[in-house]
Amino acid sequence: MKQFFSQSLQKQALVAMLVGVLPIVLLTLWYATSISKHQQETLIIYDENQELILEYNYIKADVNGIEKALKNNQLLKSEQLQISIEQKWQTTQNRIELLKLKLANSDFVAKLQHATLLDPKSADEFAQLVAQLKQLDANFDDTLDTRLANKNEQFKALQTEFVVGLIVLLPILVIISSFLIFRICRQLNQVETVLSDVGKGQLDQPIKLSGSHELQQLGRRLDWLRLALKRVQQQKETFLRHVTHELKTPLASINEGSSLLNSGLLGEVSDKQGRILTIMQQSVEKLARMIDDLLNYSAASHPDGLQQVTSFNTLEEEINRHLSDTIANKDVAICWHISATNKVPHLPCKLILTQLVSNALNHATSTVDIYIRQNHNTIELNVADDGPGINQEEAHLLFQPFYQSEHNKNKQGSGLGLAIVSECVNQLKGDITWQETDSGANILITFPSQ
Repeated sequence: MKQFFSQSLQKQALVAMLVGVLPIVLLTLWYATSISKHQQETLIIYDENQELILEYNYIKADVNGIEKALKNNQLLKSEQLQISIEQKWQTTQNRIELLKLKLANSDFVAKLQHATLLDPKSADEFAQLVAQLKQLDANFDDTLDTRLANKNEQFKALQTEFVVGLIVLLPILVIISSFLIFRICRQLNQVETVLSDVGKGQLDQPIKLSGSHELQQLGRRLDWLRLALKRVQQQKETFLRHVTHELKTPLASINEGSSLLNSGLLGEVSDKQGRILTIMQQSVEKLARMIDDLLNYSAASHPDGLQQVTSFNTLEEEINRHLSDTIANKDVAICWHISATNKVPHLPCKLILTQLVSNALNHATSTVDIYIRQNHNTIELNVADDGPGINQEEAHLLFQPFYQSEHNKNKQGSGLGLAIVSECVNQLKGDITWQETDSGANILITFPSQ
């Protein structure tokens, strides 16, 4: 059985069709052939009945004619007429025997046999035979009707057998078709699940699809693609870590030099020079933030960040301390609502909350609410602000690296904030959804409690 289901879907469908459809086709062909044969037999019986009616009428007419001829011969006393009468009676007897043969085993034949048991000689005896034949008319008609009725009963029995056959075979066909559709859908669901996991960046689990030959071959190709993507991802992470760390050293030197020049310790700085140094200092700070974001993005996709755990209360203190300068410069109230007591992975949760709260502070008008709840075996992080909100048409693009929404083009940032959130959520095996709200943005993140 396992060997059969490992064959191609085309072969499975062909076998299922042969098993399910072929019996119905054969049953239909048998029924059509039987109907044709039955019609032919019915037509033959009808023709035979017409011939029997004519034959029976001939017999009655002959017997009646013999009776009249005998009455006439009583006066004529013709020897030649007597011979003719005897020959006529002999022919009539042959017809009677033929009629008995064609309607053998019928009630009519038994009565006819009784009527012709005595060999009539005189006109009176033939008159008596004529009367008996007239009495058999109704019985003769019933016999012929019975022959057609029996054929109609056979036709009804044939119809019943066909219907019963369909009643038995159709459920079998439905079961086989449903089973095949179920297997195909299950195999397609495997592909959908695998593609979804690869799309989410879950590249550690080997891909192995079970089922038909084509599906197994597709699984091998997808696993090759997974390994290729994993290599590319590792190369990307290595490159990011290397480049960002290499950039930090000269950037620190530039920052220190511009600060030293700006301080006036190396000589007086003119207004034009001061403006240039200010631009340099702002650019260095922006570049430093971008490098930090790149480092965080690289760290967000690294599985080592799941090892250390902490509480949400500790994360609240760290994030408030990290964003203290931004909070001080903003007329925005941050409200933490923590009801979850679980320990959670420190680095991914810190990066998630840092990025979401930082974004909310940049766009909020007056308040930012952070709700942290535990729901059965799930942790929910909900960050909401009362800012301008987001365009739902571009919501699915915001988690891509370096993408910035239209209303955020003029704000400083690397465009990696929500991409970092997305990577951390993938590490936690969670989900991100935009919540519908009248104003502002509302992001809900759920992941299994550790």
